[in-house]
Amino acid sequence: MTTATDAPRDTDPADPAACLPPGSRLAGGPVAGLAVQLTRQIRALHGVKAVMARDETDAERAMHTVLLVLSDTGPQRVTALAERLATDPSTTSRQAAELVKRGLLQRLPDPDDRRAGLLAVTSEGLDVAHAMRERRHDLLAHALHDWSDSDVEALGDYLGRLADSLERTRTELTTGTRPATPGRPAATDHVEETA
Repeated sequence: MTTATDAPRDTDPADPAACLPPGSRLAGGPVAGLAVQLTRQIRALHGVKAVMARDETDAERAMHTVLLVLSDTGPQRVTALAERLATDPSTTSRQAAELVKRGLLQRLPDPDDRRAGLLAVTSEGLDVAHAMRERRHDLLAHALHDWSDSDVEALGDYLGRLADSLERTRTELTTGTRPATPGRPAATDHVEETA
């Protein structure tokens, strides 16, 4: 009798489970527990963000994300910014246009391509971004007041590794690539037909 776990796995590269080696210990167990905790974290973060931004609309919160990213990265094209935010370029462009109108961003010529433009944070935008970061830091300091410095540092390290892994996975899923694993070629490998 064949069980669901014995059934052949779908090898669609867009399926995150297909990126795991067959029979991987990561498919359940610790990963299932992690998935539950990540869901809790996302809900908790959304709840805290909603309380912090009670006087802001959803659009304003999204625009602040654009502002924070640009204040970290420096001037970027809309397409590069949209890629970094994992959003549609037209959405990012609308948000940026509103931030330009509010005087928080400015458009600059791209020195590498005069036909293109860059978005850059203004001095007023830097002040707003700084105030947003201070509020975030204060909130985290309050939430983690009973954690040791080493625990906070370890969490930061693990979250950084997780973000790197998730970003790599997003790239693999969007490009249809994935690394080869024992017993399975990489998604971009192909078998040549023989006549």
